[in-house]
Amino acid sequence: MNYVFYDFETSGSNKDFDQILQIGAVLTDDGFQIKDKINISCRLKKDIIPAPEALLINKISIDQLKSYEVSHYSLVEQLKKKFEEWSPACFVGFNSIGFDEDVLRQGLFQSLNYPYLTTSKDNRRLDVLKLARGVSAFAPNAIVVPLKENNTQSFKLGDLTKVNQIDHSNAHDAIGDVMATLELAKKIKNSASEVWDSLLIYKKGDDIGKKFFNEDFVCYQDLVFGKLYNFAATFVCFHPVYGKSWLAAFDLKHDPKSLLDLGFSELKQALFSSPAKIRQVSLNKMPIVLSKEYFSSLDDYKDIGLEEILKRAKLVKENQEFCNKVFEILAEKTKEKKETSSQDQEDYFPEQFIHESSIKMSKDDRAIFYKFQKSNWNEKAKNYLDFQDNVLKHFSRLLIFEENPDSLSQEELILVKKEIAEKLLTTDKKPYITIPDAMKKIDDLRADENTDKKFLNDYDLFVQDLESQHKKNL
Repeated sequence: MNYVFYDFETSGSNKDFDQILQIGAVLTDDGFQIKDKINISCRLKKDIIPAPEALLINKISIDQLKSYEVSHYSLVEQLKKKFEEWSPACFVGFNSIGFDEDVLRQGLFQSLNYPYLTTSKDNRRLDVLKLARGVSAFAPNAIVVPLKENNTQSFKLGDLTKVNQIDHSNAHDAIGDVMATLELAKKIKNSASEVWDSLLIYKKGDDIGKKFFNEDFVCYQDLVFGKLYNFAATFVCFHPVYGKSWLAAFDLKHDPKSLLDLGFSELKQALFSSPAKIRQVSLNKMPIVLSKEYFSSLDDYKDIGLEEILKRAKLVKENQEFCNKVFEILAEKTKEKKETSSQDQEDYFPEQFIHESSIKMSKDDRAIFYKFQKSNWNEKAKNYLDFQDNVLKHFSRLLIFEENPDSLSQEELILVKKEIAEKLLTTDKKPYITIPDAMKKIDDLRADENTDKKFLNDYDLFVQDLESQHKKNL
């Protein structure tokens, strides 16, 4: 199997609202020999304000943001072409499933492309951050994991490469991070091949769900409120709303006997009060899930013993009434959460609906979607209003404005410029960075004597210029 190691440098840390500014990627064979490589940068989109903290780290210049010849759309098209050419492969990154993959999906969909490139056409995924965390528990001698000042493990790429003697001199450059990730992956595969192979068999979340379902119990790792935990857990049910992309598992640290005969309300309270007895597992996030042979690595369960753990797992799996109650409790909790969030939702953001728009796309919109991809810009400008879905309509118009604004009517130009101006100049709290946010960040960063003052001055002038331009469009 071939591997594609990739990394993005972005305008900020919000995976829904920031954009790719640089991509580095290499194609390797199963022996990690490099067969092909890309390294592409692009300019800033007109509706995004970059986070100064991100630019201070990745060293992307203001000149690139303003005037680089490659647009975001062009970068995405080149990336898409190369990734499709390299498929099928295993797509590998560092925190890729937690961040880069979502940024990639936004970039693809906002460019009017199918967003699930890394999970289609027999592709599969591996996240070296998850892998490093996993081997720290289940193959602890595979790599060195440094400790922070508070005596907890550090899984930052820079810290891991340093203690494992991996060259990372070009950190926070996309291709530099790719090469460091590749070397760390190589070290893990060579030192913990059983764990590597156990995880590589999962092509998608469904495969992990089947393992939970078929095994007496599994050993799995999860991040709970920023802290790593290793569990022995047994399958209870798939999620009533999210289907086979989520499941509920019973934490076998707890004896289920006292829970089996509880009524609905009492069981709901008992299962989700601290410490929680039910673990909800997002299968599409590719959690670290291993077989019961790794039980000896679970320090919190050793005193209970394997025999008792197996008895508890059997008791849960064979009690269908208990499993049905958990299913109903999850359905009720999801409904309660939805009702609460809908009351709190004051704003509508198209970026948060790309999955719904892509998965539930109507037949008519799908036809326009594919036609849009093949059309020239004048044709795109004529056809985008035919979309029934407002999310598709929103992103297609923004894309036309970015790439070929002359193909829009004067009325459409005025409207899209005003929308962007209102978005970026607002003083209301938003999930993305506004111009007032950026100005406050500048003031805060100037208070730090170690901050690059020349960069901050350049960034300040850049933001002031954007503010002046957008105010003219209100």
